[in-house]
Order: sequence, then structure tokens, then C-alpha cells
Amino acid sequence: MRRSLSSIVWLAAVPIGTAAAQSASPSAIPSASPTPSSPRSSPPRTYSVRADNDAFDFWMRPWNRPDEEYTSGVHLDYDGGSAPRWAQRLMTQRPVCVVNAETCQSGRLEIGQDIYTAAVTQRHPVAPSTARPSAGWLYLQQTARALTTNQSDELSLTIGVTGPPSLAQFTQQLAHDAAPKFNRPTDWSRQIGFEPGVIARYTKQRRLSLISDVADVIPTASVSVGNVLTAAEAGFSVRSGWHLPHPWLPERAATGFFIDAGISGQAVARNLFLDGNTFGASPRVGHEPFVGTGHFGLGLRVHALSLEYRAVNQTRAYSAGPKWHPWASMVASITLGR
Repeated sequence: MRRSLSSIVWLAAVPIGTAAAQSASPSAIPSASPTPSSPRSSPPRTYSVRADNDAFDFWMRPWNRPDEEYTSGVHLDYDGGSAPRWAQRLMTQRPVCVVNAETCQSGRLEIGQDIYTAAVTQRHPVAPSTARPSAGWLYLQQTARALTTNQSDELSLTIGVTGPPSLAQFTQQLAHDAAPKFNRPTDWSRQIGFEPGVIARYTKQRRLSLISDVADVIPTASVSVGNVLTAAEAGFSVRSGWHLPHPWLPERAATGFFIDAGISGQAVARNLFLDGNTFGASPRVGHEPFVGTGHFGLGLRVHALSLEYRAVNQTRAYSAGPKWHPWASMVASITLGR
């Protein structure tokens, strides 16, 4: 418990220091010059909450929804201001993003918790040895973004902890106790142990406009390196809607909606949540070398407020895992200063 409390204090304190380090003086990093259609010159700020859960599989009956594998994730984001100081040399003197900027830089700060569990039932409350070990990941991520109208380059650094200090077992038990009739039992007897984790990730996206403000295609490629995850991923998504928002540049507040569908493939070299702890003995089941993902989403924007729902389906992640695992995300965000 003492270690868990220490991890909470540590992860709660880090965002204060990183946010301060992320801010740069206006004289050092100018804001992008707004176009005549927008007099605003201060960087907008977006605050987001994203919840991932297989309980959000609303196309399935409640008693048929899974409650295992990647079963829950909660992520809090702050997007705005300049890129982190450690990335400024990569920004080539780009100005900070403002409304209607065409070339700019921005930073993002995220704190989150992901939970992975094995499948168990009332009749079989203990997971077999072939099932994935339960695991938690409590992390802090900072991202530098170099943006143009048709391209986004992101470099992110993530630090976090696995094992009991991730508070995954505590969080899941708290949620299940709130609605015991709608939840299955959990088994944390086989859990990935404590390990500090680091991930460096580079993501590149392009935007191919099909019909202005109506439809576009976004190809994406990324590489992740670290003791938690080492993998490469590529895919694309197609969006269409009314007053389709730009995927990464800030715009003047408006009302609109969109649909979003896409596929991606991930080549995996290491996944700590399946391959076990880097050093020392721990439960492990190994990973599949290739994992596919498909998604379909709906989004609504009303002035400063945005809401999004996304259904996701992933292929088998390890040899004894389910052929498909569906889960869904719900995102709420508010953007100030635009």
C-alpha cells in the first residue's frame, strides 16, 4: 500500500513540473500569425477525458459483453501551448498553434491507466495458466507535435509503472463493487509484477482531402520502442461529415458531426503485458507477431464541446486469446480560447 500511495503522489506531482517545463516565453516561441478570418492570436487549450471499456459495446446485449483482455482505460489529456522543451530543437522555430494556423507546433500532456485481465466466470473464477496474466499500466505521457495543414508529426515519451503500484486491481474492484450484478468475477492471482516502464513513440499522419469540409483520408504510421512495448503500426481512416473538423489543427468553434472508420496492422516485437516482466520471473503467454484492428466512430462538435464514440475490434493478441476482442471508447473534450 505504501508503494501504491507513493506512485500516486509521484504521478500527480510530475504533471505540475512537466507543464511548467512545457511552457515557453512568448518572446522565445511566437504564436502563429492568424489569418484575416480569425483575429485570435492566443493558443487554444483542449481538455479531454477518454474512457475505454468493453462494457461500452452497446451493439451487444449486456450479458454478452466481454469483461477481459483490454477491459478498461481512463485517460486525461491537456493539449495546447508549445511543445516540450526537450523537443524544441526539432521544431525548427515553428510558431505555437493558434486558430487557423497552417504551420505550427503544440504540446500534449496525458495521464492514464490501462487494465488487462484474463477471462473468468462464476463457475471458473480462477484463470487457467494459458490465459493472459492480469496487468495494470499507470503512466504519464508528454508529446511534441509539428503540424501543417496536411501533415502531423508527433514524438511522445511515456513513463509509468506496472504491477500493484499501477492500482489496476484496486480500480477494477472499486468499479465492480459499484455494480456487482452487472460484472463478472476477477482473478488477480497471476499478475504482471512491478516494473518502471518507458516508451518512445513516433507517429506520422497525412491528410488527403477528398471534399473540403466533408470527407478526407488519413494514413498513419508509427514506431514504438521501450521495455513495455516495441512495435510498428500502419493503417488509415476515412472520415466524412458536416463541417468536418480538421484532425489536428485548431479551428474557430463551430457545430458539426462526422463518422470515422479505419483499419490498422501492428507488428509486435515485445509486449510486456503478454511477454512478462523484463527481469525476473513473472507469468507470461507470449504474443502474436501481428495484430489487426478495425474501428468505426461517430463524433459531434457543438462550439467548444466535442463528443465522440468509437467501437474497436482487435484480432488475437496471443495464441490462447480470443479470435476477436471488441471494446469501445467514449471521449468528451472542451476547447477554450478559440
